[in-house]
Amino acid sequence: MALNSGIDVISITRIRNAARSARFLERVFTRGELDYAYSKRDPHRHLAGRFAAKEACLKALRGSNQGAVSFKDIEVVKRDGGRPAITLGPTAKELLGTKKAHLSISYSGDIALAFVSIA
Repeated sequence: MALNSGIDVISITRIRNAARSARFLERVFTRGELDYAYSKRDPHRHLAGRFAAKEACLKALRGSNQGAVSFKDIEVVKRDGGRPAITLGPTAKELLGTKKAHLSISYSGDIALAFVSIA
C-alpha cells in the first residue's frame, strides 16, 4: 500500500493579516470553515490550522495532478468527538480514488502545523 504524506507550517499572524482581504477568505475557505472559525474566540488560529491542512493535503497529492485541485475542493471539518477530518470535493476525490486522507493539526504559540497522510 502506497502512503503519501504532506506537512505544512504557517504563522497565525500571517493568516490574521491575509484574512483582512475578503478575496483571500473567499478563495481559500468554504462557508462551513469560515462559520466554524468565526464562532471561536480566536478565529485566525482556526483559519491558520485549516490553511495548513489544505496545503499539507495538496503536498500529499503531489504527483497526482494536484494542480487541478482548488483550496475549496479540500474542506476541513470536525468529526464527532472534535477530531479534524478532511472532506474532499469531486476533483480531489477523483484523484484519490478509494484512498482516505488522515489529518492532524497542532498549534504552538504563533504556529499552526498540519500533517496529512493518504493511504
